Amino acid sequence: MAATHREPILGPRSTRRQFLVAMGVGLIGVACGGGGRRGGAAPGSIDGLTSGKTRLSVLGTGADGPPMNPGLNRIAFDLVTPQGGLLSGGSPNVWIGSDTTNRALGPFPATWHPFTAYDKTHDRSPRSPLSGAYAVPIAFPAAGVWNLAVTLANGSQRQAGAGLIQITDGQVVAGLGTKAISTPTPVATTLRKLKEICSRTPPDAMHYISLDRALSSGKPTVAVFSTPLLCQSQLCGPVTDEVLLLFKSIGSPSANFIHVEEFLPGPDLKPLVPNQKVSPAFKRWGLESEPWVFVIDRAGTIRFRSLGPVTAPEIEAALRPLL
Repeated sequence: MAATHREPILGPRSTRRQFLVAMGVGLIGVACGGGGRRGGAAPGSIDGLTSGKTRLSVLGTGADGPPMNPGLNRIAFDLVTPQGGLLSGGSPNVWIGSDTTNRALGPFPATWHPFTAYDKTHDRSPRSPLSGAYAVPIAFPAAGVWNLAVTLANGSQRQAGAGLIQITDGQVVAGLGTKAISTPTPVATTLRKLKEICSRTPPDAMHYISLDRALSSGKPTVAVFSTPLLCQSQLCGPVTDEVLLLFKSIGSPSANFIHVEEFLPGPDLKPLVPNQKVSPAFKRWGLESEPWVFVIDRAGTIRFRSLGPVTAPEIEAALRPLL
């Protein structure tokens, strides 16, 4: 199935870089434009896979985002045409290489995951122009700056994008297999109190238990760190809604579901001043971006982590084996 074009997400006078800054999403990379093959580009190399294809921009965490450790990692991205249109659907292949000239590892087929919870949960927080994202699990064999290519056949058109993924042997923020940081978070159950600690409109109910209590409860925990009102990428509302949808279907008897707000509105409920009201839990976890989603097992170990777009089915797939 070919990918489908959507309405442009860039204005007529905006550049891709301006869009990325506004979205708070990193640029994984941009492929070469059309034209003939580069001299000496080996078949199956990153250069060979992207040369001569219609250029796509690849939006994701990439080299601009937090690094990951070697091993299996979830890579999420969006594809944008030179005209600023978002692609959805289809079956893009992802390839990785330690350089651009030798044969790359792959293909790793990516799957399109659409956002569906925003409308289902009646959210009125800012809505992202991104309608979903592609995701693919890739096992990176070693640390380093890995080259990445995304190739897509869209009807008779051949398209490609390329960029970088940072993999490190060092410590990463809330890495897979590490212990989740136990820290208290605000709790509320009434509408008035929820408005003081949640910027979503309307506030969600995932503030019924503190994160430290959840981690010691003997149940798995899904934690979303987000600020729906002030999110630069406007992904916080849709991603929080995806977790909320799962919370409503699975429920607190089986697992804990917690929304950790980045910027607390406070008793006055007035427009937030981020530098003055940063959530202590965000500081304690060392997070500098949003939205993050973590799936944590009964022993408090992080088994799934995602920065940026992620959907309820993906989170559920990580959670179900832990129930």
